[in-house]
Amino acid sequence: MSKTIKSPVKEFPGSVELPDYLTFPQALVYEQSIIDTQALFGNGEEPEKVSQVRYDAEMIKAVCACVEEWNLDNFGQLAPDTFPSTPRKASKELVAWLYEEITYLFSPDVPNE
Repeated sequence: MSKTIKSPVKEFPGSVELPDYLTFPQALVYEQSIIDTQALFGNGEEPEKVSQVRYDAEMIKAVCACVEEWNLDNFGQLAPDTFPSTPRKASKELVAWLYEEITYLFSPDVPNE
């Protein structure tokens, strides 16, 4: 089974299908994305100097591994190398929304508002 979630990002209308539960391979990719995003800050750079594009690119790997079906208008099935990175504000919002939804699957005790 899966659940359909509707995109709140007006530039990317439509929906995506997420599984009810993550598989071990999906959970491993999700955990690795946490390690990879934290590593961006481990080089001593100030957080505001870490590129948002680079940060989002690390999260997209987990997003694409966990989304079962893409139904966003004007897009087919997305992968890390085809995920839209512009317009930046909208792309950032799309990545953050999807990652948050996947985080809730991984840790249901995390509030999902």
